[in-house]
Amino acid sequence: MNLQKTQLSVDEAKNIESYMSQGGMMRARLTAPRMLRFQDSLPRVEFPNNLHVDFYDMNLQIESFLDAKKGWYYETQNRIALTDSVVVIRLNGDTLRTEALYWEQSLKKFYTPNDVSLHSRDKIIYGKGFEADDNLLNYKFDTIRGFTQVGASKFPG
Repeated sequence: MNLQKTQLSVDEAKNIESYMSQGGMMRARLTAPRMLRFQDSLPRVEFPNNLHVDFYDMNLQIESFLDAKKGWYYETQNRIALTDSVVVIRLNGDTLRTEALYWEQSLKKFYTPNDVSLHSRDKIIYGKGFEADDNLLNYKFDTIRGFTQVGASKFPG
């Protein structure tokens, strides 16, 4: 029997609904079917089976939402990592797609070093490397790989 072996503490919860606030205002609501909380040298929360986040404006109206197949929240770093079919949709129709997206809560920014596509009403931009504020209003690409004009008639008014 190995008495030196350390047991990893893992808590599991199902049907998660969690709220995040900034400055006393509700900013986001996360839902997920399953959550694992790891208490080891790098405390973290894992969402291994999909997650959905609604982001709210100052009037508590949904301004965008996010879906990913997997996610991690690193508690001591105040950082979120999302992977596998990450999609962020703003209510104005702007849609961001990538395989990995990171959210630095303290810096209020999203970023990815990966390939990304950003669909808007009149164009689709394909790039590698992306950074945006946490509202996805101000953004930049490290490299733009392609650009497609889209006719306004292809989107509902």
